[in-house]
Amino acid sequence: MINWTALQRYYDEDVEIVSVTRRQARTCEVLSNRLIRSLQVPQLQWVQPADDPQAPASEMLAALDADVRSALLDQIAEASEMLGELVDCEQVGVRLEALSTPMCPRFHVDHVPCRMLITLSGAGTEWIPNSDVDWAAFADIEALAPPIQANRQIQQLTTGHWSLLKGGAWNNSFAGVVHRSPHGVGERLLLSLDPVF
Repeated sequence: MINWTALQRYYDEDVEIVSVTRRQARTCEVLSNRLIRSLQVPQLQWVQPADDPQAPASEMLAALDADVRSALLDQIAEASEMLGELVDCEQVGVRLEALSTPMCPRFHVDHVPCRMLITLSGAGTEWIPNSDVDWAAFADIEALAPPIQANRQIQQLTTGHWSLLKGGAWNNSFAGVVHRSPHGVGERLLLSLDPVF
């Protein structure tokens, strides 16, 4: 089960990210690693109802081994329903993909109200708290160095955690979570969910 009280802190003004663990995270990580090693990882994207996600997801994942498919379906169904309840959306956009190179190598902000990221296996997404961002460096599209203030550290989401990030369209007083794909790591399996309003 997911800590619903912790997730509701997402609406606190000073909170940028809520990241919670799920009891079955370790089992899903083992199965996800097996899926990557099998070289049968799908690169999938679809939209499904938030309150009845099983049918579209089941169809999209039909080619996978039964135990891997079951673990993924559980994650997707529970995360979709939770996201629907939390932000009051009727549909959820789902993306599942294996990555061997950074999908988003530069620090950036997603121009969406919010996004849930679940790193099923591999290294988690890197992010910088807004108070630690060097905004001049962030705005410089030629800059290669991370846009972080001196003596501050890049944060990293934990593999298996459900992490809900506020995007650039969350509200007018928040710029959005500054984040990127992890660098210098091997393959990872990433599940992302966007509310569709």
